[in-house]
Amino acid sequence: MGTIVLDTLRGEWALRRNVHPTGDQLIGDAAFASAGESALAYQESGILRLRDGRELSASRQYRYCAVGNRVAVQFADGPNTGNMFLNLEFSRKNWGFEATGTHFCGDDAYQAYYRILDSGSFETVIRVVGPRKAYELRSRYSRALRTTQDRLPSPMA
Repeated sequence: MGTIVLDTLRGEWALRRNVHPTGDQLIGDAAFASAGESALAYQESGILRLRDGRELSASRQYRYCAVGNRVAVQFADGPNTGNMFLNLEFSRKNWGFEATGTHFCGDDAYQAYYRILDSGSFETVIRVVGPRKAYELRSRYSRALRTTQDRLPSPMA
């Protein structure tokens, strides 16, 4: 099932993320591109609008690898590149797929929930709890209206 999930995720997405309780919001783009057999490279970029009105550029990269019914998510940028972030075991539902996973960072826990809808959208909720962190990232992805091919300049005649 892991490869079916990756096939569903492959492509470009519009991304909206809300951060609770701060009220910060990220609006941007995300893409899942082939990265070898049974793997996708995930890259997101956008503008993070803080509650006080400041805007910051933000980006993140992960590697998604299918392993049976599971999808292993590894960090693909920063000092933790190659380290495991999440191990998600997906199950089929009548509306799509869902999975949960937990990542521990010291005493803090990142509890992730993925819900991939057959309608061409998906969402993730990551709750971070612990002595040093307490917030929730709620991300909604919808298929991008334009594909990479649409963005390429047309060939000269």
